[in-house]
Amino acid sequence: MDFRGFLLIDSPILVGSCMARDCKGSPMRVTVKFAVICVSLLIAAHADAVSQRNQINALDFRERGARLRVELERAYQDLRHTGEFKAAGNDVSPIVKKYIPVGTSFADAETALRSSGFDIDPLPPREPPENPSSLWSDDKLMLRFAIFGTLVLAKKGVSRITVEITLLPKILEADHNTVKGVRAAIYYRGV
Repeated sequence: MDFRGFLLIDSPILVGSCMARDCKGSPMRVTVKFAVICVSLLIAAHADAVSQRNQINALDFRERGARLRVELERAYQDLRHTGEFKAAGNDVSPIVKKYIPVGTSFADAETALRSSGFDIDPLPPREPPENPSSLWSDDKLMLRFAIFGTLVLAKKGVSRITVEITLLPKILEADHNTVKGVRAAIYYRGV
């Protein structure tokens, strides 16, 4: 919503119309009504700004995802042309960290990965266990709440070149929706 048309707050016409509508004509009552109108407009403007910021943020992460895909494809081609490609895995974590840095929310990270073309494994429920006993070490909790994704860069028959990614969460009190670590590698997957 655009509230610029309502910015006649300092206008004597607006104040006069408030006084004309007020049956008792109390200046205090008019002031209170005026303050309520101002606060309402500020709240609406803030809500609109937050909505626009969220839309821009989502666009930013979709754009990051597109750039990430291009850079991962370039890294694979470079590895192939230099003869340094290892079928057992080629670390590309630094590339991914440029686009999904530590501290990114999981929602934004997932937006970027999906925009890159990653298939994301279904996420488990986000609630931590009720009674984390010795069965739930920090490593197990991290893996339970991690995001796993796969991107196929190339395929021929049953053979594939994939990027496999794991985004590890912070396991700190209730915060397990923020990226703490990134692991990503390009693999040869075939028969």
